[in-house]
Amino acid sequence: MKRIALVNGPNLNLLGEREPDVYGHTTLAELENQVEQFAGQLGIEVRSFQSNSEGALIDFLHQVRTWADGIVINPGAFTHYSYALRDAIAGISPPVVEIHISDITGREAFRKISVLQEVCVKQISGLGLSGYFRAVDALVAHKALAQVQEVCDDKADADECLTSVVRILKSAYPRYSWVGIYLVEGNELVVHNYLGRPTPHERIPIGQGICGAAVTEEATIIIPDVNADPRYLACSIETKSEIVVPIYKGSAVVGELDLDSDLTDAFHDGDQELLEGCAEAVGCIL
Repeated sequence: MKRIALVNGPNLNLLGEREPDVYGHTTLAELENQVEQFAGQLGIEVRSFQSNSEGALIDFLHQVRTWADGIVINPGAFTHYSYALRDAIAGISPPVVEIHISDITGREAFRKISVLQEVCVKQISGLGLSGYFRAVDALVAHKALAQVQEVCDDKADADECLTSVVRILKSAYPRYSWVGIYLVEGNELVVHNYLGRPTPHERIPIGQGICGAAVTEEATIIIPDVNADPRYLACSIETKSEIVVPIYKGSAVVGELDLDSDLTDAFHDGDQELLEGCAEAVGCIL
């Protein structure tokens, strides 16, 4: 993901003035700058555009269809009735994430409807301006998951596949400081492959630590602050948060994805969605 188009629709030029109790005090120019800085940390170039005209928005989508690797769009009121904008999104190849500052499902009846949602890869609503950053994350995750699925669909060599999965995930986000795959061997989890600092925990008894707990509970575990969780098996003083996702083969847990971050509270539901998708793909080749 190298280039993203950021598209804002009608009345969003009035951000900071229009209904600040709903949309906040940040101006559109400030928002665009913040998104550009956030994306820049991921090595992504952003091209921003805003218009109150439906035709201008469609023309811009047509113009960037061969430039952008992904698109973030806040369609404003066009969300609820613009089939022309829907057709434009459906007719171009870059994946599109639909973003809304307010929670459209909790507002007036007409705002609950999005005619665009089905042609977008994701809709993010109600997170305020931080939803724009989540939308950029979602595009990166969409690409990473597609790469993992492609590698796993090949199924030429399971070991090479797992190595590639770790590499893809490690390169997805700078906040992923450590990425590893553990496989179940008897009553232990054994690290198969990882990228990041060396780990002292190459074998973890099932039921011990956060990794062992995820197998026992058969559920994804997100730890915002590892130092506040007594189950954490210390690996590095730099590690602040962790997410562990079980890998299933049929109904049995056969391994897990384990990711650490040097940032507190680094993992959110978007990371969980990405990693659970990757775990499902990996389970098919084990």
